[in-house]
Amino acid sequence: MTVWASISVFSQIQDKEQSKAMVDLAGEMLKASQAEDDVRDIMVQAADLDTTNITANFEAARLHLRTIRKEEASKYLLRIYRQKPNYRFDLEYHIAASYQYGLEFDRAIQYYNRYKLKYQRQPNYQGKDKVSLDVIDRKIYECNNGKEFVANPKPWAIVNIGPQVNSEYNDYAPVLNEKEDEIIFTSRRLDGNLNENVYSDNKPYEDIFISTKGANGKWTRASNIGRTVNIPNHNSNLALSPDGKTLFSYRDDNGGDIFVSELRPDNTWSTPKPLPGVVNSPYMESSVTITPDGNTIYFASERDGGFGGLDIYVCTKDARGNWSKVRNLGPNINTEGHEDGPFIDYSAKKLTFSSEGHKGMGGYDIFETNLVNPAKNEWSAPVNVGFPINTPDNDIYFVGTADGKRGYYASVRDD
Repeated sequence: MTVWASISVFSQIQDKEQSKAMVDLAGEMLKASQAEDDVRDIMVQAADLDTTNITANFEAARLHLRTIRKEEASKYLLRIYRQKPNYRFDLEYHIAASYQYGLEFDRAIQYYNRYKLKYQRQPNYQGKDKVSLDVIDRKIYECNNGKEFVANPKPWAIVNIGPQVNSEYNDYAPVLNEKEDEIIFTSRRLDGNLNENVYSDNKPYEDIFISTKGANGKWTRASNIGRTVNIPNHNSNLALSPDGKTLFSYRDDNGGDIFVSELRPDNTWSTPKPLPGVVNSPYMESSVTITPDGNTIYFASERDGGFGGLDIYVCTKDARGNWSKVRNLGPNINTEGHEDGPFIDYSAKKLTFSSEGHKGMGGYDIFETNLVNPAKNEWSAPVNVGFPINTPDNDIYFVGTADGKRGYYASVRDD
């Protein structure tokens, strides 16, 4: 502890030898595990100990872009750019991406254009650090969208749900019942986790947790949903029926399948079983939502026949109550990128989902669409829900409340 405190206090003092030693230590840690958060903090200290250390500064930036505080990567990348602008072919691209994450869209566009100029001057370059112009043009498009969205914010207040539910670890994929007095979510917290060991990234495995809202309107301290639902290794919830009695979860079986568990009379959950019928395929099914009447589900799948990556599909029950008749929602909803995290509202006429395509500002953005013609499976053009819900990072797995006045989702933010 003393060593790290000392380094932190004097991090601005240049010490090339100490910086090199820390880079070597971080490299050994990455070989031993995928603990990128721990390695990032060491690389940051190494970079600050020697601002001319190219490796330390690039790794500090790269690990920020792969984890949290992505907007801070530009500081380290610019140190390299000033010393060695040709260090990597895609250096300007990474600088631009960091500025985009930090909502500095004009600066991002400036560096995306610098990368384009380099690319156009060396059209035959074939290195692995080449980024296609199609990607760059998409990024510039996202930045222009971001400028528009941030200049016209929507009247949403983003409020942290609080320490009774959230932890110092990753907490995400919240789902609620119609009464909004029960929340189920996935967490990689240590406290209450049923896995004895940690995953290869040195963090606890995913487990499903639950919290209820007391008579005072406050959430109770979240607890593990139990061994019946949570098995060893990763567990992730996907959806909760409006009555709170059917829980959908995800497992890696068969390429990634949807499982279902029922709430029994004694208030315990049944053992999750694969969703029967034609929904699960040999490909990944990553998310699901169910209508209040229980007869229609919307889900994301990578199965053949889609428009690219994950697509959103609809499936209905037949006269016998079996899931059948899977249909792709079509090119108005699905793009060449990924679509994921569908949520059908309580009217069963508005679908919220996340997409890497459409008019987004970076990563996954959340969109809304309305059912125009149920018989023909026709939906209105998706509309971006805007800033501050959406950011240049991934915004996904949004669920709304019955009155439409609140929504719950996971986001990485300073608070």
